[in-house]
Amino acid sequence: MIKVRFPPSPTGPMHIGTARTLLVNFLFARKNGGKIVFRSEDTDRERSTPEFEKELRDGLDWLGLDFDEGPFRQSERDEIYEKHFEELKKSDAIYPCFCSTEELATERELQNAQKLPPRYSGKCRDLSAEEIAEFEKAGRKPVWRFRVPAGEIKFDDLVRGEISEKGENIGDFVIRKSDGQFLYHFTVVVDDAEMAISHVIRGEDHISNTSKHILLFEALGRPVPRFGHLPLLLNKDRSKMSKRDESGKPATIERLKNDGYLSEAVVNFLALLGWNPGGGSEQEFFSRDDLIAKFDFNGVAKAGAVFDLERLNFFNAHYLRELSNEELAEKVKPFLDFEIDDEDVLKKAVKLAAERMKFFGEAREFLHYFFGEIDPPVELFENPKMKVDRTTAAEALTESLPVLKAVENWTTEEIQKSLLELVTKLEWKNGQLLWPLRVALSGEKFSPGVWEMAEVLGREKSLQRIRKELDKLKK
Repeated sequence: MIKVRFPPSPTGPMHIGTARTLLVNFLFARKNGGKIVFRSEDTDRERSTPEFEKELRDGLDWLGLDFDEGPFRQSERDEIYEKHFEELKKSDAIYPCFCSTEELATERELQNAQKLPPRYSGKCRDLSAEEIAEFEKAGRKPVWRFRVPAGEIKFDDLVRGEISEKGENIGDFVIRKSDGQFLYHFTVVVDDAEMAISHVIRGEDHISNTSKHILLFEALGRPVPRFGHLPLLLNKDRSKMSKRDESGKPATIERLKNDGYLSEAVVNFLALLGWNPGGGSEQEFFSRDDLIAKFDFNGVAKAGAVFDLERLNFFNAHYLRELSNEELAEKVKPFLDFEIDDEDVLKKAVKLAAERMKFFGEAREFLHYFFGEIDPPVELFENPKMKVDRTTAAEALTESLPVLKAVENWTTEEIQKSLLELVTKLEWKNGQLLWPLRVALSGEKFSPGVWEMAEVLGREKSLQRIRKELDKLKK
């Protein structure tokens, strides 16, 4: 049975890189009929909070990444860790280390001076029972270190192939602090063993931990899972993506959700970060079911994957345009700070805005002029490139009023036909007529086309705005 885990630490919002890793676990498990365990790795008691765990769970729900077992919390599993800790003590796989912070710092300084890799020297590795008793009598509380054996540790990585490391280069590492708290390397291995995790799929920053984990699995007498290490996410300048993306905003799923991205677009985009379906396919848009069916580790790249916000915007704009008017209207409402007085107008307006809008956070910019009042400055009517000055603008609005008033069927096609006939009659360029009308109807430099906008606004509101702006121009 293939079994993977979602093991986020609830010490902050879900990072985009974490979400990409969880998605790969999800696709792999669902493709192979496996199971997924949700495990909250909350051993960092100071930074872990229930609020962050809830935010992580909400992020999974939003992305559609369901799981089969859990949630389990490491903070509630101390009895299980204690049992396995005692097993390691009995087998002499671990030992108490009484070295002080100062002693360890001196040791590191000496290694640095000799240009040696920093690792514990093993000073306390073979303390006698008498020496241990003396330290305890003096009130010294030890940390517990794993006794790393010499020899080569190898594993076949799902992404990178064979990786090996010598035990001599690792150094005996701490699995329990002097205050009794169990550390990550130990708890994660115990949990993976107890939960029968078959595949550990995580970021490549964990490669250096894998040899330690393999040794712990072996010391506990448990099967070693398969490991797969995904390439890290990079900024466009190829630097490692940290807490913020190239725009300076938090690189979190919560931020994408709050900005108004669609979960379908985010999943599609994240899946293609460092993976492609192969076979020469140029397909870009995948449903969740498509991704499950096509996912294979052979398509995972070794090189870092660049998080390109414009690329995400491209995906999101595509999914926006796939929505119906009704769906768009409902999804856009939470992002508007003005009152909607006509649902039909909203449905038409948001469909029009979707042609230019990349995510719902931009909705106000593209919709505000359909609702409420506008008051563009007179200077906005002037456009030297289109040979429009104040006089030309006033003439354009004056000529347009009777023509628009006479349109029988107030549709985009009829409005366009009538206005283009007027352009021909006046022997003007299109922009000389349409620029003043655009400003009069929207109050903006950039907006949808004049006839599309006029249809959505309706005859009465369109004529009312043109008259109001014409009065301003005549003053």
